[in-house]
Amino acid sequence: MLAIAMAAWVYGVYCYVQMVRHRRTGVPVLSMRWPAEFLTERGREFRRRALLSYAVFAVVALVLMFWGKFYG
Repeated sequence: MLAIAMAAWVYGVYCYVQMVRHRRTGVPVLSMRWPAEFLTERGREFRRRALLSYAVFAVVALVLMFWGKFYG
């Protein structure tokens, strides 16, 4: 489970970096917000993957915390 959590986090970071690379022209690199209209179609796909990856990480992290509390 820990390996799944780590892999999900690393993949989320990868997708985030790719999302930033696929931004529309004129959008600053250091923008703190990344709404869909700032991104190209490919960037929106990476944004969706990053959000899904972080959701998987959150669920696995919660499972690990509860598992450690009740079975550890």
